[in-house]
Amino acid sequence: MIKAIFFDIDGTLLSFKTHAVHPSTLRALQTLRRQGVRLFISTGRHELLINNLDTSFFDGIVSLNGQCVRIGGKTIHANAMTAEDARVAVEFVTEHRLATIFEGIDFMRLNLMTDRAREGAALLDLRMPAVQDVSDIPDYPMLQLIVFCSPEQERELVARMPSCEATRWTPLLCDVMPLGGGKHIGIQKVLDYYGFTHEECMAFGDGENDISMLRYVGLGVAMGNADAEVKAAADYVTTSTDDSGIARALRRFGVIPA
Repeated sequence: MIKAIFFDIDGTLLSFKTHAVHPSTLRALQTLRRQGVRLFISTGRHELLINNLDTSFFDGIVSLNGQCVRIGGKTIHANAMTAEDARVAVEFVTEHRLATIFEGIDFMRLNLMTDRAREGAALLDLRMPAVQDVSDIPDYPMLQLIVFCSPEQERELVARMPSCEATRWTPLLCDVMPLGGGKHIGIQKVLDYYGFTHEECMAFGDGENDISMLRYVGLGVAMGNADAEVKAAADYVTTSTDDSGIARALRRFGVIPA
């Protein structure tokens, strides 16, 4: 029996075309709530960047690719990178003029704006934070960085941050987080909190940063708009976000009535 379901946001709950939740998805979520299934967001976004989704509809949020977990507004997990890695990141993105969002538990700072960052913000319908000084960032616990850079620049940056790793789902940006992180870590914190098993959980995703989550839960579902690598990691591939993919999969496995 499925007791908890985790949903990625961009390309899963929200369409890249409409930046909205498909009506069939909303009806499915309402049915799940009536049935008593626990619903969670599992996203690479910071909570402060979830500007186009009603988070009060969900029981909790696994944010920053699993580095932060909140249930009922209470933080039950936060995982920060080392101050040295944060210092290296500030130096690197400043030298190479890479727009970067530095994300703490309850705040964000953007160092500068670039054309790549504007393009990424448009893709996600993202309300970017104001540009601020980031020279003192190493003084604060950093859970994740959103770096608007090429894959080559990503590899060069991460090579200088030995305690961190990166993941991406678009050529426009990458998420840099502490080594060994990932959405599955945040999900495990939720399972521990409620006493659920892996087999009692389901997840939906479409991006590279969803792979660990899809492999971790009892039933991992890739959206039809996902990349081939993501589909290969899933137990089932549904239709696209814009083609009622979430509702179709839930009906397929009997989680909601047909």
